[in-house]
Amino acid sequence: MSRSVHFEPEPGAREGAPGIIVPTPALIMAAALVVVVIGLAVAARWFNTGAFRETTAAVAVERSLRFTDALDGGILVTDGTTGVEAAALPPGTNGFLRGALRTLSRARRAAGLGSEAPFRLVRYVDGRLLLHDPATGQHVTITSFGPTQVAAFDRLLPPAPVPARP
Repeated sequence: MSRSVHFEPEPGAREGAPGIIVPTPALIMAAALVVVVIGLAVAARWFNTGAFRETTAAVAVERSLRFTDALDGGILVTDGTTGVEAAALPPGTNGFLRGALRTLSRARRAAGLGSEAPFRLVRYVDGRLLLHDPATGQHVTITSFGPTQVAAFDRLLPPAPVPARP
């Protein structure tokens, strides 16, 4: 005789509906699977392996940028070092850029920080593009959101230096 776990019909089920019968070995295997998955996740974190780690790569090009709201509803982008205007983004455009800035600015407000410190837009040699907030240590990995978003931020970077030939 096989052992099973019987569940009664849920309230509101049709009259005379049979209960659910789950074999005990199936429940044991499901519990074992959960334990194994949690164990693997803990082991990956403990031994510092897995996809959750971002490897450190050399910086190809970077720029400090300040973003301010323009009177017409657009965004004025200035170089954080020189104060020279880098771009003027028209109102109603660049929704992803606005969202990324909103996320980082919210973290600044939560930490009680002002908007004086510029953000860093960094392109690494491995191709990753990050918008980094040195004030809070948070960042948004732009390359995770596809080529359209990367193009919106790439135009704010200076051209990458051409490597010298040996």
